[in-house]
Amino acid sequence: MTHHMLCRLPLKILAWLAGLVCLTTGADVAHACACDTISPAQGFARTQYVFVGKVVEAKGHTWTVDVDRVWKGADRLAARVRLLDVYKDMDCEFYFEPGRAYLFFAIVAKSSRYVFYQPEVCNWTSALRSKRVTSPHGEIWLEDLIVENYGPGEPPKAEDPWKRLPEHERDERD
Repeated sequence: MTHHMLCRLPLKILAWLAGLVCLTTGADVAHACACDTISPAQGFARTQYVFVGKVVEAKGHTWTVDVDRVWKGADRLAARVRLLDVYKDMDCEFYFEPGRAYLFFAIVAKSSRYVFYQPEVCNWTSALRSKRVTSPHGEIWLEDLIVENYGPGEPPKAEDPWKRLPEHERDERD
């Protein structure tokens, strides 16, 4: 073997090993969405609903949320809503932990007799006390900035369409 061939052999082995590592670990790696940076005010302006709620149930990538306060869309939002992750198995999928409260920036995902909402990708949806933002008074929690800019919010006002379904049908639709 020539010196040139001996040098190429380790490079081929190294490339093969790198490919093998990518194949074996790539399926478990979480990828983040590639999003442009927006301000909380821009996020508020572009979404249909802004509310705080606690996740009370999770089934796959569908969550039931008890809504506490609403800053945008209170007239059309019920006290209990269903969130649907249309980005399941994609780079932008969501995960919400039952028992935890979140600030949601959402849009209607499916609107029929029974409405599903979708957390808006590349917006500010996040767990409470998890994101700090800059305000005129310094750095504060995102939800505190929402209260500072838009007031204390209000309770949801719409009727829960899911309450009209018999219990056994609710489970089938989720």
